[in-house]
Amino acid sequence: MKRIKSMIFVSIALSTLGTTIILPIIAPLIRELRLSVAEGGWMISIGSIATAVAAAAWGTASDRFGRKRVMLAGFAGLFAGYVLHTATVWSGLAATLSGSTLFLLLAATRALVGSFQPAVPAGAQALMADNTRADERSSGMAYIGAANGVGLVVGPALGGLLALHGLIWPFVLATVLCLVSFFIVAVTVPAVAPGARAKAAAVNPFAPALLPWLLAGVLTMFSIVTIQISGGFYFQEKLGLSTAETGPQLAVALTLVGVALLLMQILQVRVLRWPARRMILAGALFWVAGLATLLLTATAAAYFLSYALLGIGAGLLIPGYMAGASLAVPSDRQGAVAGLSAAAQGIGFILGPVASTMLYEIDRSLPLWGLLGLMALLFVLFAVPSAVRRSRHHHASRESPETSA
Repeated sequence: MKRIKSMIFVSIALSTLGTTIILPIIAPLIRELRLSVAEGGWMISIGSIATAVAAAAWGTASDRFGRKRVMLAGFAGLFAGYVLHTATVWSGLAATLSGSTLFLLLAATRALVGSFQPAVPAGAQALMADNTRADERSSGMAYIGAANGVGLVVGPALGGLLALHGLIWPFVLATVLCLVSFFIVAVTVPAVAPGARAKAAAVNPFAPALLPWLLAGVLTMFSIVTIQISGGFYFQEKLGLSTAETGPQLAVALTLVGVALLLMQILQVRVLRWPARRMILAGALFWVAGLATLLLTATAAAYFLSYALLGIGAGLLIPGYMAGASLAVPSDRQGAVAGLSAAAQGIGFILGPVASTMLYEIDRSLPLWGLLGLMALLFVLFAVPSAVRRSRHHHASRESPETSA
């Protein structure tokens, strides 16, 4: 069991690392390739849409064909996608490709990467559900959240260092990591017996017991993306920082988010072991506190504190909604619900940049006030007597740890 959890942690951390390692160089890369900001935005959005669309299918596939096969397919597809995407980037930097041809190929290869992106978390989340009891589910999902935290902290830092030697190198390492991860999964994940998952049951995302958890997933990713985009502009303008000053200050703030997120999830695994609903309630309150600190103060120290509070909240919300969604369905549908959880993240990632930038153009504080209101509503949704409370252990009696996946 411990070996399975360790393998899940490593595979998720490497998967997230392969994605986040290229984040620091997206803006300079777009300029270097002589693409417009709008084209860069479309390239990212197209990849996110592909992720959201493919996620549910990967989850269902893991119920039918097994967790190992889906995770292997995910890393193999990511490797192929990154090979093509890296080759396209290299051709653009070498001026072999340019203009609309370059943009279309970048968008297509990014969509290919995005379509395989949810396979690994969908398979890994379902594998964790297979190997944890209902009362262990929240702590088990916190392992996945902690692995994401490692990737979120290490990836951007590593990408920034590699970019000092050339913008192509973060893409090269992302490609290599996918290949390494493929072999790790191939060696360490036990294979499911043939036919053990021959019939994959569908899951209704609008079922009253499941929908609140998926909405929490959408809002969590929506909030994280909004803080990454609009929060950075707000940070600069409210503190009156120059462009040169903003980078280091914001890097400290975002690092605090990642560190706080990681530490909170370690605390959940080792000490707290809170149930899913309590994690959502506490996470929403930490976000309300962090957003209020951002909105009502104007000092660097206060902003660093607010980002740390947001990181703590995210460290509770992410495993909380994954665990709650997992417990809302029976054991034979864990792959399907893991795919829906990944799709919820993708939807939040698509909506966040669009909504936050539109609101920011109206008023720079509006995206943050909007998030505060949404987090308050999320708290109310999970605090009042509802289907969430009545059904939180609805399928607990049907859940039992499986020894293989």
